[in-house]
Amino acid sequence: MDVKEAKDVKTPRAGTSDGPIHEEHLVLIPQPSTHPRDPLNWSLRRKYLIAGVLCLASFSGAVAPLSGQLNLADQEALYDKSKLQESYANSAALAGMAAGPFFFAPLSHIFGRSSVIFWCILCTLICQVWAAVMTHHDDYIPFIISRLFAGFFGAVPTVLGPRIVTDLFYLHQRGRAFTVLHMAFLFGTIAGPTFSGFISANAFFPVEFWWTVGLLGFTLICCFCFLEETGFDRVNFDRNPDIPQNIVANRLATFFFGSRVVLPTTWKETARIGVTPFLIGICPVTIIMGTFTLISFGFYVGVNALTPVWLQKPTSEGGYGFSLKQNAAFTFCHWIGIIIVQFYGHWLNDRLPLALARRFNNGAWKPEYRLHVLWLPSLVLNPIGLGIFGAALQYHLHYMVLALAVFLVTIGSLASVPVTVNYIVESFTHYPAEAGIVIGAYRIVYGLTISFYINPWVEAVDVGWVYGMMAFFAIFSFFFVMLLMWKGHAIRGIQFAHLASSEEGEKLVE
Repeated sequence: MDVKEAKDVKTPRAGTSDGPIHEEHLVLIPQPSTHPRDPLNWSLRRKYLIAGVLCLASFSGAVAPLSGQLNLADQEALYDKSKLQESYANSAALAGMAAGPFFFAPLSHIFGRSSVIFWCILCTLICQVWAAVMTHHDDYIPFIISRLFAGFFGAVPTVLGPRIVTDLFYLHQRGRAFTVLHMAFLFGTIAGPTFSGFISANAFFPVEFWWTVGLLGFTLICCFCFLEETGFDRVNFDRNPDIPQNIVANRLATFFFGSRVVLPTTWKETARIGVTPFLIGICPVTIIMGTFTLISFGFYVGVNALTPVWLQKPTSEGGYGFSLKQNAAFTFCHWIGIIIVQFYGHWLNDRLPLALARRFNNGAWKPEYRLHVLWLPSLVLNPIGLGIFGAALQYHLHYMVLALAVFLVTIGSLASVPVTVNYIVESFTHYPAEAGIVIGAYRIVYGLTISFYINPWVEAVDVGWVYGMMAFFAIFSFFFVMLLMWKGHAIRGIQFAHLASSEEGEKLVE
């Protein structure tokens, strides 16, 4: 959209991609300025290019930490550890994914989001090389640490992504933008183990890390060529820094002298931003949504992290005796699930909330309208999938039954991710990156610990009831979403005054 279009804050819905033809007009929120450097005024091609590179960085950053998830046999023989102990590498990667954004998000306010993403991808590449050379018997601990730091750096693009998305896209476009961004990240957590499993099936395990070095190198080149800084002050134009127009000077200023292209700030302000995720984390709306996320998505992380252990266990020990290549092929049930989630989210994550606003609130916006997308995946599919998963392991049913269960859990859990992140971001619109950090930590924290206590849990109640209990817990967790659907406005009002910001009440449709 050019500057001339930006001056008109209403655009006709007829013939647009936002839905069927209607007589009413769709209001642009936030209202763009008249300045050509305002990211809201950039062309769709430019926006999509930046979003595409951001998705590639999120995908690559997710592929790297979990790329060694399946090849447990080689690691088990080399390090003389059990398969469960080898799965601790995945827990370390998840711990890094949860912790890294808390450190880098404040720095992005000084050095720029694009610069921080670029250097974090480079550090992730170095961590992959580190893991690939851990080939001695006593390298188990350094190998685990390499996974920790790969996650520490690799998750940063996805967490800084919400800030870039809210800079580039309007309210009525964000549902699909968040869906694409988080599906890229989640697809990386699935594709990494799959590709690595096939690549290393007939080779020594370090090759599963070497191939990611090429992917990360390609991502670095794309980031350097196409990422741009999207921060812009629409109130005080003079506060925005002068951006070099020459291509080489622009790239150098963005990635090597990042502070030259970002809005001026101070270390005191950076420290305040560093505390903000913790303040957001203790707000009631975040605790309620975070609890749902911790339980609902945490079980998926637990299933995903431990499925290789169950599949590769000998049949005499209750497993399926899968080879590495068979295990890699099994992961395609995740692929099918995430493809369905992508279509589901693209179709509903904006359309349904807009329809509810038109139908029940005369076109005025409420963030809670986004939560109604979760009824089918979170309340129905996720618990059913967990129940089937437990039954398949308990009675050693055919592995295709297990695949069906993983497929349902994938859809049920992954469909909730962009919706929950979008909702929390729209509850703290001035701090989208910080809000994304908090909800991301909630999402990961349960899954990273399950490897340490799953065996005692199984011994106490049998494997069937472990996942059966998870199914009931998943149903229970949806009551937190229903509470927000019912009293979300009042709950969002109980927070620190300087954090409070949302777009509720904005007239989306006229």
